[in-house]
Amino acid sequence: MDYGTGFDNHLAQPDLQIDTASSSPLRIAICPPEFQPLLQAMNGESTDATYLIQSYIAQGLLAHGHSLTFIAPRSLTEVVSTQVVSQPALAPRTWSGSAWFEFSSRAAWWLQRRLRVPYLNMFSNYRLLDACLQCLPGHDVVYERNSMYRFGVAMACKRLRLPYVLYFEADDILEHDVMGRPVTGLLRWRLSKALRFNLSVANCVICVSEPARQHLIAAWDASPQKIVVLPNAADVRRFQPASEIGQQIRAALGMDNNPIVMFVGSFYKWHDVATLITSFAQIVRVYPETRLVLIGDGEQRQDMMQLSASLDIGRAVRFTGSVPHAEIPRWLAAADIAVAPYPQMQHEMWLSPIKVFEYMASGKAVVASAVGQLNKVISDGQSGLLVPPGDATAMTAALRRLIENEGLRSQLGRYARDEAVRKYSWEHYLSRLERVCAAVVAHKLAPCDRSSAV
Repeated sequence: MDYGTGFDNHLAQPDLQIDTASSSPLRIAICPPEFQPLLQAMNGESTDATYLIQSYIAQGLLAHGHSLTFIAPRSLTEVVSTQVVSQPALAPRTWSGSAWFEFSSRAAWWLQRRLRVPYLNMFSNYRLLDACLQCLPGHDVVYERNSMYRFGVAMACKRLRLPYVLYFEADDILEHDVMGRPVTGLLRWRLSKALRFNLSVANCVICVSEPARQHLIAAWDASPQKIVVLPNAADVRRFQPASEIGQQIRAALGMDNNPIVMFVGSFYKWHDVATLITSFAQIVRVYPETRLVLIGDGEQRQDMMQLSASLDIGRAVRFTGSVPHAEIPRWLAAADIAVAPYPQMQHEMWLSPIKVFEYMASGKAVVASAVGQLNKVISDGQSGLLVPPGDATAMTAALRRLIENEGLRSQLGRYARDEAVRKYSWEHYLSRLERVCAAVVAHKLAPCDRSSAV
């Protein structure tokens, strides 16, 4: 399986083995969208998956001996710069801390509200630009997770001629379109312009899946030569088969001997929990002792609870609400089958769902919708079962097959665990990321001059 691209094909091979001890430590600036959620993730608190991924990356790079500086907004008016996340300090600023700048910022916001012009985030970006100009010199490479409306980090890297690696997880415009909350008008224009600028300035763009790569090229005219595909990963030491812990969770749930089907994730449009619940209603009619445990929260959770009630399966379904990520391995240990349901969508799924890699690392029999990257990650019949997206009948058949066949569940779980350890651990991810950063630094690639001002 080749996740490489024109930038440097061998950088992103999933099976690549690298002696990280021989790699020279780098001085890396990490620039997440916001500081506080990253702090929460690194403290083991509940937060968005984006920051969970960034915390894994940051902690791994630190463990490999690299020197990190975290630079991120803490609010619309404050930027943090620190080498110790638990000890944040305000970044030094020059012209953006002046009285005239603050007056201009307040005046522009007052005028925008009077004219009913949406907030375009210009002054926040210039605060970030100023802070980066003060804090980035001396670093070998800058790593930023792309976020909406932001261009301050890329602008600073261009001015300072610093190597700039952009992590692209999802197209925010497309994501909002899919959710039915499209970004329109001036905001859409500003968001598009900022993303094009960041992509143009970046020396390397890391995206999470081949569909994401194709989307960047087709929709955003990104250069194929500088895109590397790195799928997300799992902590294979934290997530692993643990039958004793699983029995404890089962006892606490009052499900000692019940077959348990489990979903971990958010209740949003791109997670097709409705199809899972609909198919589970068919399962309960044949296997009334089976239980469905749904872990997570989101805007559609109440709708899913009402769907369960309308199908008269409320007694067999447990909604846990949000659970800290540090506790998820214990919950997964209790599952017999783990499900990753996705709907049929107009656009190919660009995501790299971390839940699937954690299911695999936990040694679970996985049922997943055959969408996007999952078609490559899950070997149908070997590391899991793939079903057509949005197909409740096919999902029911897959669940029945696994409920009826404990040997198949064990076989799939063992193979999935082996695949996770061999290909999809954070250690493998970090080794590939280190090679990306080292290559960017070694080539001393200057930001592309064709990037336009924002």
